[in-house]
Amino acid sequence: MNKKFSEVFKPGTYPQRTYVSRVSQGTRYTYEERLRQSLSIEGYLTYMVGPSKIGKTVLCENVIGQEHMISMSGNDFSKERDFWSGIAKKAGISMSAEISEENADISGSAQRSTIVTKNYFAAKDKVLAYFREDEKVLVLDDFHYAPVEIQYDIACQLKEAIRLGFKAVVVSLPYRSDDAIRLNPDLTGRISIIEIEPWKEVELERIAHKGFKELGIEIYAELASKMAKESIYSPQLMQSICLNIGLLPESGVVITDEMIEESCRFTCMNLPYADVVRVLKAGPSTRGQQRLQYILEDGSSRDIYGLILKILADNPPLIELDIDELMERVKHNVTGSVIKPQKIKDSLKNWKKMLEPLGGLYQVVDWKDDTVYVLDNMFLFYIRWGIRQEKTWK
Repeated sequence: MNKKFSEVFKPGTYPQRTYVSRVSQGTRYTYEERLRQSLSIEGYLTYMVGPSKIGKTVLCENVIGQEHMISMSGNDFSKERDFWSGIAKKAGISMSAEISEENADISGSAQRSTIVTKNYFAAKDKVLAYFREDEKVLVLDDFHYAPVEIQYDIACQLKEAIRLGFKAVVVSLPYRSDDAIRLNPDLTGRISIIEIEPWKEVELERIAHKGFKELGIEIYAELASKMAKESIYSPQLMQSICLNIGLLPESGVVITDEMIEESCRFTCMNLPYADVVRVLKAGPSTRGQQRLQYILEDGSSRDIYGLILKILADNPPLIELDIDELMERVKHNVTGSVIKPQKIKDSLKNWKKMLEPLGGLYQVVDWKDDTVYVLDNMFLFYIRWGIRQEKTWK
């Protein structure tokens, strides 16, 4: 890879040269200004909601600074059941002490010194003091991944802590209207909600234009637009597509349509969703029975689970599809068969039940209120480009 590309485009870390500031929808303030204002209000919890992979963590890094952030995930509390000891471990606050004890022997002619290590509970007060004195801010990402009972415990813990000067940003998905933060009556009037909207194509295009300008490479507006569409509202994906162009042997002073497609294919290859797709495509066990196959307009045949993967991957890429939109895509794909909405609903319910006990990587889709939510933009990108090149998906 051209080293300059990796210096400009940063999908996995803070994008110093290609950071794009956006205006919060319905206001004249940027998201940076809103986050600064929220953190300046004593006794308030900042609750940031927005789709996956749209730059919420990068926004926090820009405003708070990496040196002041203690980052955790809801997944951290799947095993760590105590909120404050979990934070203490993440922050590096010592949970043990060494105590030197001098003991005389029986003869009294000599003394020996013994070092005894004693473990103690990292008290809430000690954590709060550390955060106040060192101006730290807890950023609790993917809050929805924490077990439900732990979510409510965390909400109660934060309610008291923010009154004592503790600063925290809780990050979750936008459709979780039943979450423990919004519906906790003790937090009513103490929450500053920042709703992060999906990126517009014109905002994603600015990443490409800024970065390629720094590299001295020309990119036409229509090609920047194509990259933005394939990025599915995700600045991280936009950074990856731009970065991987630097891997191509033909990368030169002008970006072409073929280079963008090749970069998308390469980006897809690096994503870890092959087993996730295998699980979703297999669906629940049929106990040896063959599923009904549907003939598609493209000539392929798929069962109901392969079909749903296909329609999720269709244009335009959307991270939310209600049952009417799903059925419209089914009609455009299936020939010679009629599939009823209940069949789609039952299949999506099966997916949800299958995925719930699996790890965070598998939490890519959810079905709620007759709407399917793609929780991970990168998964959607993977199945879009994977279906184009994986004949075995048919």
